[in-house]
Amino acid sequence: MQPIVAEDIKDFDTSLDRLWARRDLVVVAAGALICFRSIYRRARQIGARGQFRYAAVRAEDYVLGTAEEAIRDAVRDAARLPGTRAVVIYLSCLDILTRPDFSDIERTLSAETGCIVRCFFRGPLAKADGIRHETAEEILAALPPEEGAVTASAQLPPPMSDTAGVADFLREEGAAHVLVTPSGCRNALARMDLMPGRSDIYALIPQAEDYVFGMEETAAAETGALAAEGAYRMVHLLSSPVPAFMAMETTSVLQAAEEHGCRACASPTDGFHDAVYGAAEAALRLVQEAADGWWEAGRTALILGYSPLLFGDMAQLDAPIDFLTAYGCNVCIAGRDALTERPALVWLVSAAGVSAAEWLHRECGVPVVRSLPLGDAGRTAWRAEIASVLGLPIEGASVEQTAGDPRSDKILIIADPIAAAAIDRLLRAHGFRNIRCAAYAWDEETAALYRQAAETDVLVFRTAAKLQPAWDAVDAVVADPALLPAMGEKRIVPLTSGLLSGRDAAGEGSGVLGADFAAALDAFLKC
Repeated sequence: MQPIVAEDIKDFDTSLDRLWARRDLVVVAAGALICFRSIYRRARQIGARGQFRYAAVRAEDYVLGTAEEAIRDAVRDAARLPGTRAVVIYLSCLDILTRPDFSDIERTLSAETGCIVRCFFRGPLAKADGIRHETAEEILAALPPEEGAVTASAQLPPPMSDTAGVADFLREEGAAHVLVTPSGCRNALARMDLMPGRSDIYALIPQAEDYVFGMEETAAAETGALAAEGAYRMVHLLSSPVPAFMAMETTSVLQAAEEHGCRACASPTDGFHDAVYGAAEAALRLVQEAADGWWEAGRTALILGYSPLLFGDMAQLDAPIDFLTAYGCNVCIAGRDALTERPALVWLVSAAGVSAAEWLHRECGVPVVRSLPLGDAGRTAWRAEIASVLGLPIEGASVEQTAGDPRSDKILIIADPIAAAAIDRLLRAHGFRNIRCAAYAWDEETAALYRQAAETDVLVFRTAAKLQPAWDAVDAVVADPALLPAMGEKRIVPLTSGLLSGRDAAGEGSGVLGADFAAALDAFLKC
């Protein structure tokens, strides 16, 4: 068992760096979402995002044998980028495990596209393959001299994976989180999607033979050993693409932890979905399991949808929590605090909590507040809504702030729908009338969560092409600046998010209610 801790790698001497140093070469990464995050981070660091493309292969494609065609389509798209003369397919563990005809891919796509197409075997499964594979240096040495350079915008940044999202969401004291993974999935957390200071995340790295005979025995032995140390009372087992594809049976692994006095559960992660969906599934499981043992309803206010990477700095919740506490509420945050009694209300702060919130409302009759106290008018309205739900009076009326002259600027807000609604309300209070809201969903599961969370129409997009018309039509965008290399330059009010930018966006002052966004918004409103 190996601890995973946040680390900052600054050494630019990897195989990827050597491939991207050739300016007419595009790297196409194949596989699941979690496979792309550390690769994207490296491309961002060295300014190679225009030379990076990913082929998002679905879990069912690997099962049905259609993954190869998705990879071929991505290579064809990469070959059409201006200036491309060589394409290297950066194979994932599942590509190596499922064994498409790599020689035929190279031969037929080279002939079809007019570019030199090569497969690069990397990662632990490549090392355990038993066949010698070409190094990056050998691939580069066999290419003709460099000519020109790729001139292309970036793809949309791949968001944080469900595995990372669940690890960030689950923060209860005394719990260990065990990721069953090849090393690449571990690196995605360590280098981008794990907050500093975490010491409760572990990688259970299978042995080479486990990819043939199954991972259960190794997983049970190592998980049992971790539980036997006595440092934890709970173990969360997190999966990644390879064990999910191999349908790893978790019963024996969980039993190994329970034999040493630890409660244990397996989260429904596979590395193919994004963090919003992963955290949503984890939150739903938490409240469903807790409901069976709840005391009668008291004065608990349950915050759903919070995690540092998805929502930002915990400090932005200090004032709202103080307000709730002043009303006699015991404030609990799902994923962090024990859920011992049926809540009197749910405060839903992001789409990551919407499944759990709707289940509590439907099955237990718990009222849900889904607004955010952003700005004076938003704060007044939120407080009035909380007081109404609790059946308590509040001083002062909910008065909407009135603006001076209407402003003609067209604004696009790209954020979680609950945050976007709060920003929309504030901007309208300052005279803006032409506003559209959008949200980036990696797959249909997250798109459904966004539609559930949104109280008004929201443009849900997965590709730059779907977003481009809305982007081009506006004067300014409220969004994570990570979108700019894919979408083009635009006046931007920066609202960084861990979902796209990792832990760099989730520190002190971050979040829609945080100090950084307040300053950016204030500067925009004064223009």
